Amino acid sequence: MTRFPFPAPDAADNPDGLRAALAASGVVGVWLHDIWADRLTVSAPLGRALGLTARAGADGVPLAALLDATHADDRARVENGFHAAIARGGTFALAFRTTAPRWLDLRGRIERDASGRPARARGIVLDLTEDRVSAPQHRVNRMAEHAIALRGLAGDLEHAGLTRLLDHLMVEIGFELARHLRDAPDGQRH
Repeated sequence: MTRFPFPAPDAADNPDGLRAALAASGVVGVWLHDIWADRLTVSAPLGRALGLTARAGADGVPLAALLDATHADDRARVENGFHAAIARGGTFALAFRTTAPRWLDLRGRIERDASGRPARARGIVLDLTEDRVSAPQHRVNRMAEHAIALRGLAGDLEHAGLTRLLDHLMVEIGFELARHLRDAPDGQRH
């Protein structure tokens, strides 16, 4: 049996260790949204990332305050995504830019009340800014993953025109990926 050379971290015994691990993972903060009251409360670091005062974040703001802090190009997508998540329930994730600009990934779960209606949403927010700024190749890799998945779905539909369009898209993404690999400043090929 392999043993670690150090004791396993225990969050109950070491809250500072848990905070350090969350920060190292890119967690900016936590949030809670009372859907019926339209009150979004956020932790202080998350409030700062959204341009809210500590008081406003703790007291709660309408969901519109989150949308106001969202980059104009992402606002409609985030609003629609949030409302779709509320309608279907369960877990969801929304990546978006703020007006600051920072890249954030809001992740959460919609909770239902005793009658089955959506009542609350809660979750965490990750800061993706460093990844987004320092690794444009990562975005191209993600595009390739999505294109491959779409191509597989289109093949199942037996729709030749759609399949051809996706094939062309995959070729263009391949060219973009090759350009990023060729121009990688650190010589990394991933």
